[in-house]
This record gives sequence, C-alpha cells and structure tokens, in this order.
Amino acid sequence: MNQTVLLLTDIFGQCAGFKRLQADLVHVGARLQIVDPYQGKPQQFANEEQAYAAYIAKCGHNAYANIAAQALQSCSQPFDLAIGFSAGANALWRVLADIDSKQVKQAILFYPGQIHQHLALKPKVPTQVIFGNSEPHFAVADICLQLQQQGVSAISTPYGHGFMNPVSKAFNEAGYQQQLSQLLLILKSAKY
Repeated sequence: MNQTVLLLTDIFGQCAGFKRLQADLVHVGARLQIVDPYQGKPQQFANEEQAYAAYIAKCGHNAYANIAAQALQSCSQPFDLAIGFSAGANALWRVLADIDSKQVKQAILFYPGQIHQHLALKPKVPTQVIFGNSEPHFAVADICLQLQQQGVSAISTPYGHGFMNPVSKAFNEAGYQQQLSQLLLILKSAKY
C-alpha cells in the first residue's frame, strides 16, 4: 500500500495507547509521520485532567495549530491522509483551510471538541469529521448539520469523546475496531 499518513495526537501525545493505532496502520503498510504537542517525547498521564493541564501548559491550541501547519508545509511529498484526534483534530481543522491542497489529499478528524469556534473555516481537501455522541460545548447534531451544509462530511457515533484512545476513559473497543476498519478501507482503496 505505502500510503503516507500524518497522525496528529490528542492531549495524551505519544502515549502507550497511541502506539496501538500506529502499529495497526503500519501493519497494513502505511508510512506514518506523527505530530504531537510534546515534540515527540513520550507521555504518561494518570488521567485526562492531568493530560489536559500538561497540554495547555506545554503547548495549547494555537501552538498546536502552528505545529500542524509546519508539518504540512515541510513535507517533501503530499500526505495521502491526515488523521487528527481531539486537540490534534482541532489543530488540523484550523490548517486545512490555509494549506495548498497538494500537501494532503484528504483528512479525517476524530472528535474535534473546539471546532465550534472555527466554523467559518472551510477545508480545501475532502474532510470527514467523526464525533462521539456528545460534546460539552455544543450539540453534536447541530454542528454535524452545519458542517454538512458547508460540504464537509460529518457524523456522530454512539461512543464518547476519546473512544479511539485506549488510555481515555471513553475508550471503546468496538468503536475503535469499527473506525480502524474504515481507516484501513480508505487507505487500501485510495488510488493515488
């Protein structure tokens, strides 16, 4: 397959839970570039509150968007797929409106909880947004509808925010397997 994939982590960074997704994608031949808020230093947090505090202290939303932009601007060849999770999805959403569409061919954003603050942005590449069943700051169904009206694919799942990360209290094995299957299908069927 040899698809190039840009992965933007959530607030946990390159933690043990993220390694599982990396291994699952590498197993099918994807070439990965990882972007995280901690400059590649492995993290281990006791809980989401501790992870969020570290994220805000060491990086924050604006800096993470800048890190994502730099990763896309410095790529030597376009990414076939960019995948962001939570804070990484928020960062990716913010840069997809400003990139050269040759830098990434498509994007999938999992539960970007800050997206409601940046709805005026429109990605320049095909983008799918996958939410959990709820977000504390907005009604998921309303945001899905707004995104769909802008031409962005947006769906909600029956799982909680963080369902793709095994270290999150919302991790859901069935949800992880379902979305992993979809990611692998996208990577295998891409004709680049």
